[in-house]
Amino acid sequence: MAIDAIGAKRAVILAAEAKIDHFAKLMQENPRLARLYQYWMQWYIVRRADWTTRAYLEEVRGWKRQLHTWENEGTVDEHLKEITVIAKNCEIIEDGLAVIETELRETLDLARDRQWRVRYPKPQTTMEGWIGSIHQRYPIIKEWIRRIREELPAAWMNFVYVIFYSYTSWDRKRHVEAHLESACINSEKVKVKVKEYANKILRAFVEQVNYERILRAQMGKPPYEGELGNENAGDYWYWGVEWETEVNYSVADRDTDEKRGKDNYGGGRLVPSRLSVMQAPKQVPMRLEVFDFDYVALRRVLQVDVAARWWELGLTEMLKILGIEVKR
Repeated sequence: MAIDAIGAKRAVILAAEAKIDHFAKLMQENPRLARLYQYWMQWYIVRRADWTTRAYLEEVRGWKRQLHTWENEGTVDEHLKEITVIAKNCEIIEDGLAVIETELRETLDLARDRQWRVRYPKPQTTMEGWIGSIHQRYPIIKEWIRRIREELPAAWMNFVYVIFYSYTSWDRKRHVEAHLESACINSEKVKVKVKEYANKILRAFVEQVNYERILRAQMGKPPYEGELGNENAGDYWYWGVEWETEVNYSVADRDTDEKRGKDNYGGGRLVPSRLSVMQAPKQVPMRLEVFDFDYVALRRVLQVDVAARWWELGLTEMLKILGIEVKR
């Protein structure tokens, strides 16, 4: 990446920010000339947006070149820290574009209302046209980010969404669980969406297989995790997601566990906390099950390979792929 070029753009951005603060102060100190000072404050706001988007565009192009070089050298594993930084910076740029758009929207309204003209930068003659030229960079920057993410060896993690239900029956404790197991990208934004979708998909599956008794209305509300009742006496419910953890064993593992003398309730089917592949997979497994701990038996199970970024497909499409019908 052309570090000097990026540094030069950052210097222009910092100078613009200093001017914004300067004219904002003058507006307060001399209200009589506030409209004049506001023009120059907004002019520098647009200048900052102009050079910020120029810097964004140069950065994303540079990151794409870096990824291509590492892949050709076969040294992707040696650059995992840089890859993590690039992934984070892509999110920062997306957030930055949203902030810039909010600022420019206010400036654009003023520019149209007051018909502001500009002599610089050439060839722009109006502030509205200048802002329009900045808007043209948005889709280009977003397209480069999309290309980067396609090649980025994202850190993938396994998770299990659990709905736990226990109750006392004939002086005996009963225990039933529903699970949704799959994988997702280790991103806070993605994990929020994954938790919501996993909750809704699993509840729909539980309803379809006629185990509604383990559900409660509170489960369908944000933050899609919680507990209800008394764990030591009477009915008790827990629902939530576990990240990067071992998941419940399957019935097929029971004999092996017994031979080893292990407690079946401790689990036996271990899943690595991260997928082993560095390149983003095209598909990931999604497993839904209702498990009866008292009889060590799967009551219902569904396993389907789904698109790796399944949370981007939308809830309706995912239910259709899984063959789950929502009860009305």
